[in-house]
Amino acid sequence: MRISLPFGRFAVAACIMLSACAAGAAGTASFPDTAPTPATKPNPAFGAFLAARYAASVNDPARAARFYAKALQTDPDNPRLAQEGFLSGVLAGGDEAQALAPRLPGNALAALLRGNQAAMQGDYKQAATFFKSLPGDQLAALIEPLLIAWTQFGQGDEQGALNTLGPSFNNGAFGGVYVLNAALIADAAGDTKSATQLYGAVSAASPNLRLAQILASWDARQGNKAQAEAVLMALIAAHPDLAIALPELQAQMGAKVISTPVQGMAEAYLTLAASLSQPQALFLRSVFLRFALELRPDLSAARLILASTQIDSDDPNATPTPVEMRNALDTLAPIQPGDALYGPAAVQQASLLASLGEPDKAVALLDGLSAQHPDNPGLLAAAGDVWRTAHQCGQALPYYQKAIALAGNPPPAAAWSLYFDRGICEDETGNWAAAEPDLEQALKLSPNQPYVLNYLGYSWASRDEKLDEAQAMLSKAAGLDPKDPAVLDSLGYVEMKRGNTKRALALLIQAVELAPDDAEVNGHLGDAFWQAGQKLQAAYQWDRALGLNPDATLKAALEANIQQHFGAPTP
Repeated sequence: MRISLPFGRFAVAACIMLSACAAGAAGTASFPDTAPTPATKPNPAFGAFLAARYAASVNDPARAARFYAKALQTDPDNPRLAQEGFLSGVLAGGDEAQALAPRLPGNALAALLRGNQAAMQGDYKQAATFFKSLPGDQLAALIEPLLIAWTQFGQGDEQGALNTLGPSFNNGAFGGVYVLNAALIADAAGDTKSATQLYGAVSAASPNLRLAQILASWDARQGNKAQAEAVLMALIAAHPDLAIALPELQAQMGAKVISTPVQGMAEAYLTLAASLSQPQALFLRSVFLRFALELRPDLSAARLILASTQIDSDDPNATPTPVEMRNALDTLAPIQPGDALYGPAAVQQASLLASLGEPDKAVALLDGLSAQHPDNPGLLAAAGDVWRTAHQCGQALPYYQKAIALAGNPPPAAAWSLYFDRGICEDETGNWAAAEPDLEQALKLSPNQPYVLNYLGYSWASRDEKLDEAQAMLSKAAGLDPKDPAVLDSLGYVEMKRGNTKRALALLIQAVELAPDDAEVNGHLGDAFWQAGQKLQAAYQWDRALGLNPDATLKAALEANIQQHFGAPTP
């Protein structure tokens, strides 16, 4: 079974920013119980409530907030509707949450939102009052010192702000968050001595994107342009895909990152949200990122992380829904050319558009970036990936050709994927003579790459060529990735071709257990059963494969097997 790499060559761009400083695992937070009480009599708000609940269940908070608002028009004194409507409004980033927050005096998130609003109106004393009203739980212990410190700075008390943060500098995994915010406060206050000391305490050993922006800005404004450049180059060395952001990062590195207390509060939410990395913290991370964007809509780093969070899940095997991907696109839309993070944002948008079945729009974005970065083979390859995953290999090939030309001669080891992907497209377009040497080149550049071993080995087996070499390749691939059903299927298939029926059955049964809904794997198991003389089992597997939406070629082969051996389309 051939399997190709998924589109996602630049998927790491947003993840690189999932920590604004060296911060580790976060604690869990408790949330209010929002389970509805069953209605004891007909309630005209119930229909809107159910619609809101459904919208929330499919991660469409904007629609949920609108339906909760509609339900509250009919049942305005219902506290559960107000609470759930508020939470949906926060996640949607709309105005509904602001209207409902005053009705939830015991809600910690409502207190945070009201404090944010007071700060945006310049009333830092009132903002501090809201922040100090937070319950004394683990969540409040993390966020309250940061926000209180920024309100103190807003009232002209830099030293008080630094004193508030100081006791948290050694707060385990979160200590770096407080040190960084203290450095930003001293920097915004023009306290060069304190800022120098505090920035020096921030670890820059392996900077992520946001931290690199902050440190490069400080170094450049202190006249140390060489050090600022070194910070950015270290970032690119660690994350080569971010090279598309380098020109804008360099052009803007002399700009101050934080100029106002409100911007500082946004940064506090961002740094803490970025530290909440566990799957179960997705809700709280989203809330903090929404608060950051409420305070500072132009905080593009928060938009990138929020978009990534919107398509994330606590289930690692879950696939983002179209609603989630559209929401992520809406989050990224305000990031425009000229923004230092436009390049990574556009790549993320292209990936989303490709997943939504809009390859034209995805490639248009990547073409625009390629025009700005003509020496970047990764952008060309990403465009090729879009067309390839859209089954438009004819359009993908020119992009891979150009990417390979830019990769250099001799090609670096990292170029294995370019030759692999071009080989796939050449094979898909009926040009095996060109595909085979490309796949062999990919294997030469990356001898232990199971994708290549599998594809080339299976291709040979399917053509009844080089079966011994194919078996050796696929055995190696299985050793490298023993739980990959595609590899096990291919190895079972070549063993069947070599007459090792018992071994083939064992491998193909294992492959079907790992990929029970794959038509090709089930079809191959049917072939092996037939070869072993187990006709009923073969008929069952072929029939099952037909019910798993095989492509046209596989469907025809399955129907031919059934017709030939059983004399009817289905046994």
